[in-house]
Amino acid sequence: MRAQSLAGRESRLIAGLTAWVAAALSAEYAWLHARSTEVLYGAICGEGPLAHCAACYAAPMLALAGAGLLAPEGLKALRAVAGR
Repeated sequence: MRAQSLAGRESRLIAGLTAWVAAALSAEYAWLHARSTEVLYGAICGEGPLAHCAACYAAPMLALAGAGLLAPEGLKALRAVAGR
């Protein structure tokens, strides 16, 4: 069986949803890391001498990347529903 290549629309949808899942996982890790540093050092990461962890930066960036990938498809769906 030959593998079919995905169209641009399906690729954007998969990439956008994957970015949102990665953003959710990064946000969860950042929250857990902040709580553990609070227990250990009395401050959350990014506060005082503690630097932010990579997950603190990755979560919003991945969420924005996912939104950017999904926005064109969402606009097309809204236009289709609106009758344009």
